[in-house]
Amino acid sequence: MIIVFVQLAPWDSPYTLMQVRGGELVEKNQFKVNDYLIIKTDLGTDLGKVIKIEEKSKEEDDQQQKNFILRKANSRDLEKLKEKNKHKKKILKKCEQLVKKRKLSMKVIDAHFSFDGSKIIFAFTSPSRIDFRLLVKDLVQEFHKSIRMHQVGARQETGLAGDAGPCGRSLCCLAFLKKLGHVTTEMMFDQQLAQRGPERLSGICGRLKCCLAFENEMYKDLKEKLPALGEKVKTKKGNGKVVDWHILKQTVMVEIIDEKEKQKIIIEVPIDEIM
Repeated sequence: MIIVFVQLAPWDSPYTLMQVRGGELVEKNQFKVNDYLIIKTDLGTDLGKVIKIEEKSKEEDDQQQKNFILRKANSRDLEKLKEKNKHKKKILKKCEQLVKKRKLSMKVIDAHFSFDGSKIIFAFTSPSRIDFRLLVKDLVQEFHKSIRMHQVGARQETGLAGDAGPCGRSLCCLAFLKKLGHVTTEMMFDQQLAQRGPERLSGICGRLKCCLAFENEMYKDLKEKLPALGEKVKTKKGNGKVVDWHILKQTVMVEIIDEKEKQKIIIEVPIDEIM
């Protein structure tokens, strides 16, 4: 079974689709990543970009099967979408004015216009939950369309705005890191970076850097090659126990008895030299 992931807006979750018009399943190689497709969802007809294609053996749930692909988008469709986006700045400005009128603690950062023209989705950030029911009424009266509000986090806002990282290059979350899941403080400890502190490991969004999640699997793989802490090992300089690791260097710190000094010392040993 082929699953096609279609992204409508960079801050929204992608739709997963398995069927084309008529209920037939998507065939292998029927679509490819970066294709633009016209899709039908429970919210209407929309245009999105293929960001991933997977092949799975098990059946997906009925909710996913309610969405289906109408066809590939053509040049006229893309021109139509481009035309809609010409008015984005004006519409965002009007939305911001209505936000100020309602004295809401929120920042509107983007808008998505459905391909069929039936709805507008406004993306916003806020430090807390917002009751935007009156704002939605104002927006419906202003634009005469169905309105949805979508709250995004600081990471997504930074990725949308674009910026440069401390390396001088475009932010990884903007350039290629799209779906990383949660970045947790545990990753600092797993990667032996906790001594640096959260402040030095935070990105310009004020959250822990996405690279912690991006590199976490590599650290897990490297960690599995190391003997456990407290494990007794043999080295060229004598027997001892592992008291610490250097994950990236693939070395371990081993506590042994120095025969000359008759006291405990700690030596660094590459794992390929452990007997």
